[in-house]
Amino acid sequence: TRTPPEMEEAIAPAIGEKPLEAMRRFYADTATFGSRSAIECGLEFFGPDRMLFASDMPFDPEEGPGYIRETLKAIGEMNISDEDRRKVLSGNAERIFRLKLEGE
Repeated sequence: TRTPPEMEEAIAPAIGEKPLEAMRRFYADTATFGSRSAIECGLEFFGPDRMLFASDMPFDPEEGPGYIRETLKAIGEMNISDEDRRKVLSGNAERIFRLKLEGE
């Protein structure tokens, strides 16, 4: 954490826990320019229930498809369960935003 120890002690009573633990309740996304190691780091910190697919489209040299392709490739190559992969790719967004896919 970047919070100095003396500040952490001052902040913790106000939020009821250490800042780093509070941050674990945030949601994160996979908009890392297709960086597998960055996505794995996010999954390790936030957990698969708090990661959502994102690509930062259209901000890549191909104006969109490059980062999507690289991000999907990185997630596909990761050593995670099919269930966790589905959560990241679509399940968490469906749950959080109460989305229903066609045919459901």
